[in-house]
Amino acid sequence: MKNLLIIFLLLTLFSCGTNKYLTSSVQATEVENMNYFKPLSYIQYIKKGNKLERNDSLSNITQNKIDSILIKNKSQYRLSDKITIDNDTINAKIESEINYLAQIINRTKNLNDIKLTPTIDSIIQNNDQRFSLIIVAAGFRRRKGNYGGQVAKGAAIGILTLGMAVPTPIKSNLFLHGFIFDSKNHNVAFYKRVLPQEKSPTDPEIIKKQLNSLFEGYFYERK
Repeated sequence: MKNLLIIFLLLTLFSCGTNKYLTSSVQATEVENMNYFKPLSYIQYIKKGNKLERNDSLSNITQNKIDSILIKNKSQYRLSDKITIDNDTINAKIESEINYLAQIINRTKNLNDIKLTPTIDSIIQNNDQRFSLIIVAAGFRRRKGNYGGQVAKGAAIGILTLGMAVPTPIKSNLFLHGFIFDSKNHNVAFYKRVLPQEKSPTDPEIIKKQLNSLFEGYFYERK
């Protein structure tokens, strides 16, 4: 299931998108003191050509930096306590259910009638909070030296096709998904994914910028 979520995230990474958020009937003013799940992070590493491989080290760095930023900015993001789960089976179910919810939302483009999945619903109810947040990160970084070679290949293809097809390689990329779950109504209250940025997926400034972007226009005005 983890591989399915990675595939889905990568597809949305390269697909067209907007910075618009989706909400249920719940108003933003109702969303307060959210518990939050440990962030999920799927960072790929490109060693050769354009072949992506998940990199645990990069994924963990990004995950920890997101977690640190959430902790330091709890009031801004209306957060209370972190939900910590030390059970691999349950964590795998959460990832599977996030994959399921993300695919439905991506297909329907709305949150109407999207009910919470059993594991997530049970966890947030057991933590005695109505709302809970989870952030999911996806992105990639190239091995040093890989980018120049791909640029040269792109230029060669451009010459052969008279400039009609010039694939532009990207050094690195990051984008975030944000979900707010509602245990009272047993549904997804908020969802947004930010447009990808061609920056390092482990850069804390970029991560903070994307976290802020997730809630612009919802929790606070756009800057």
